[in-house]
Amino acid sequence: MNKVISVVITIIILVFALAFVLMPKSDFSENENRTLQEFPRLKAEDVLSGEYMEDITSYISDHFPLRSGFVTLKTLFEKNVLGSRLINGIYICDDMYIEDYEKPENTDRIIATFNKFGKNLGGKDFDLMLVPTAIEIYSDRLPRFASPLSQLETMDEIYSSVDCNNIDLYEALVFEKKKGRRLFYSLDHHWTTEGAYVGYVTYCRAKGFEPLPESAFDIKTVTEDFKGTIYSKLNDITLKGEEIKVYDQNTDLTVLYDGEESNSLYNYEYLDKKDKYSLFLNNIHSLVEITNNNTESTRTLAIAKDSYANSMIPFLVNHYKKIYVFDTRSYKGAVSDFVKENNVDDVLILYNMNTIDTDTGVNVIY
Repeated sequence: MNKVISVVITIIILVFALAFVLMPKSDFSENENRTLQEFPRLKAEDVLSGEYMEDITSYISDHFPLRSGFVTLKTLFEKNVLGSRLINGIYICDDMYIEDYEKPENTDRIIATFNKFGKNLGGKDFDLMLVPTAIEIYSDRLPRFASPLSQLETMDEIYSSVDCNNIDLYEALVFEKKKGRRLFYSLDHHWTTEGAYVGYVTYCRAKGFEPLPESAFDIKTVTEDFKGTIYSKLNDITLKGEEIKVYDQNTDLTVLYDGEESNSLYNYEYLDKKDKYSLFLNNIHSLVEITNNNTESTRTLAIAKDSYANSMIPFLVNHYKKIYVFDTRSYKGAVSDFVKENNVDDVLILYNMNTIDTDTGVNVIY
């Protein structure tokens, strides 16, 4: 009997090893919305530092046959059999799922970068908006054993160390949460459009603008089947998708996505894909130029940001003639140079606290 079991196990191992070698390898996972680990190049310094073996491990993990199915089985077993409340970095709460927050390692570098950006602006002020995420705003929903790090401590350190105009969202988000607002998705790491609206109102008040009331927008649900990055980490097939709302309005816009012209801030084709949040601002572009052809305002705005800004920008177009949107992970120039050369009136840096520490665009924002 033991020989039979050994033979079966050996066959299974050989089958999976053969499948791993023969199966085609993808560069991108649509389910997880991320680039998969490439096979690392052999370098002596990487071997000595241990980085090479880490990359090999990541490569095997990313391309393991039937990986998605095994993640599903693991999640269902831990959740339903073991009763786990923390799976793959996701807290299983009573009415939502919340992504854990890891200890930041690059706060000093981020502070230095933002201050260098300010100096490069040549005396022009800029606004900084750091968005606390669900783990901070909904900390009362976490399991009792959870003791996550506070995002507020890092936020306060950055705000107090950077020479800029701070736009603190924490109190506004907590206030709206108490009113029953759905501020963050349960199956994705982004804030909802309602959360982005709170960010918009807070920004307007800081700038002295009168924000438009929600009644000024045609609010519509464009999908009820959104399963984002949190879902991908769990791959729990028993979970139903959630809705995405769009605050629409009839505004005459000219939008250039890396030079390609459109008249919309939304690409509804993404609703047929896994990455439905990318309908906002047509996913990721190095430079988006937005012109409001209706407004009497002559003000201009430059935004250096992560994807949280994508769902807030449709609100901001009501207050500016032109908005320039930079994704510094791929934009090749210096945002500060662009601001000076084009005499931009307002400058906003917007990042969420969960990913700012590892966002490669922060390194080159100046």
